[in-house]
Amino acid sequence: MDYIICGKHTVSSAYKNKRTKKIYLTNINNSHLFKITDVEIKKPSFFKSIIPDTNVIHQGFAALVSPIKQVSLEKMIENKYCKIVALQGVEDQRNIGSIIRTCAAFEIDCLVIEKNNFNEKNMLMNKSHVGNIEYLNIITVSNIYNVIKKLTKYNFTSYCLDQNSDNLINNENFAPKSIFVFGSEEKGAKKYIKNFCDVKIKIKINEKVESLNVSNALAVTLSHL
Repeated sequence: MDYIICGKHTVSSAYKNKRTKKIYLTNINNSHLFKITDVEIKKPSFFKSIIPDTNVIHQGFAALVSPIKQVSLEKMIENKYCKIVALQGVEDQRNIGSIIRTCAAFEIDCLVIEKNNFNEKNMLMNKSHVGNIEYLNIITVSNIYNVIKKLTKYNFTSYCLDQNSDNLINNENFAPKSIFVFGSEEKGAKKYIKNFCDVKIKIKINEKVESLNVSNALAVTLSHL
């Protein structure tokens, strides 16, 4: 089902990816970014009606878009070189948006996320990824554990962050086909998932700091690829 997104970069990226059905602007001077036939100039009151969340800054840009197209896990398996990020229990929509942006920045091939935690219509998430969802393959699944288990059968090496590990991330040589598992904001990945993963890795941080936010930990990890 079509839905509304907002923000200059988010709308522009969706337009370039041919997902926009209609574009709404408050300023006609911004219409040069799009085909004029796709644009409607609206009053601020219209934006308030379609973007009720006052925490979302629309910048005078909004659009009606079609849903993103998901890829299949089988398509990823076929690749000789493949980097996949899997999220287990990550619920915060701003974090998910930030993670999407980071995955796109580091050219991750695919993001696997639980269906219950991925709402592509969420405006906070869409504003956080700043349009980078257009450059990332996404797969939603019911069970992350089953995905990891399946990928290991196709020569993927699974990695999971664990602050009790002795393997520092900067010393690790990552496999050509890798899946990186990140857990919830509060508890990290579930114990049975950590135990199943091939390699547990650790980010060295100040001992006075308990942990990193999941999106920050992901950025640090991917910067070592």
